[in-house]
Amino acid sequence: MTQQDIWIGLDCGYLHTSACAIDQDGLIIAQEKCETTTASVSAFLGRFPPESLRLIAVEAGVATHMIRDLLAAGYPVKLYEVYKAQRFLAVRRQKTDTNDAIGLAELGRVGRSLGAEVHLKSLECQNLRTRLIARQSLVRVRVRLDAMVITIVRMHGGKLKRRVAKGALSQDVEEQLDLLRRDGVDVDADVRPLVAVAEALDEQIRSLDKRFAELAQTHPVCRRLMTVPGVGPKTALMFYSAIDDVSRFKHARSVGPYLGLTPSVYQSGVKSRQGGISKKGCTATRTLLVSAATVLLVSVKKSSALKAWGDALRARIGISKARVALARKLAIVLIKVWQSETDFDPRLHAASP
Repeated sequence: MTQQDIWIGLDCGYLHTSACAIDQDGLIIAQEKCETTTASVSAFLGRFPPESLRLIAVEAGVATHMIRDLLAAGYPVKLYEVYKAQRFLAVRRQKTDTNDAIGLAELGRVGRSLGAEVHLKSLECQNLRTRLIARQSLVRVRVRLDAMVITIVRMHGGKLKRRVAKGALSQDVEEQLDLLRRDGVDVDADVRPLVAVAEALDEQIRSLDKRFAELAQTHPVCRRLMTVPGVGPKTALMFYSAIDDVSRFKHARSVGPYLGLTPSVYQSGVKSRQGGISKKGCTATRTLLVSAATVLLVSVKKSSALKAWGDALRARIGISKARVALARKLAIVLIKVWQSETDFDPRLHAASP
């Protein structure tokens, strides 16, 4: 009697996971709802001979800790991109956890050619990305606090600048509050708590920046990535954490589509048009690469073939489009520097992306 092949789908939630096992014909063998813990899911998987498990399909971004445990135990787990998985699961009339588990099992059985599998990042990269994105969140809150303070002061006739100098917010606000009090306006109770929170955020952001700078300098890969002009500690760390395993990219040019930095294409019948960049992949990494490209175009004075390429492109199509194209070029250069394990050579990397 031949061994039956089994595919399993796990629709993981915060508290519970719906599990479904199907055979090579797509027939349901077993279904169960269990807790989202390694022990509970392993108990379900343990009902089947290990050699019969062909693939266990899970949506990316959910229950990562449990997925790492299952991989460590030797289970054939594959993660699937949420966007593509949801489109595959949408063919069912009712969206339920049970149906999603069935759909994931079917996706694992027939979806190898869809290119929907994603890489599970190492714990180091996952933690690094968490800290970097946390810093971005703090910066966004800091900017909103600035805007709120400026709005309150201006509403009563104050003259705070739209962009307050770093570290000078409290002093400028104090001067404006004094002027407003002379005119009989007292907004201290509204403004001072916001200023106190903004200053505390400034301190936390500076502390994180210092840690990132020290980490990037001591990290062998990131230190090499920072030899590329325009690339600073945060960009190097974010790029490293986004790629994780550079061997995944057989061709350096593949990193552009991975980060959403290549033009999108729409074709239908006789229609075919090319749009802006796809913006797929990690938004934070893409944003930092565009910022690095802007620095290279505007602030970097040292000449290099890469800067000359960007300057020529800027003169031809303008800075808005040129910095996006240069960001894609930077991603390719960073991959090549990483793969070659050598510092950036300013005479090279002038070819078109």
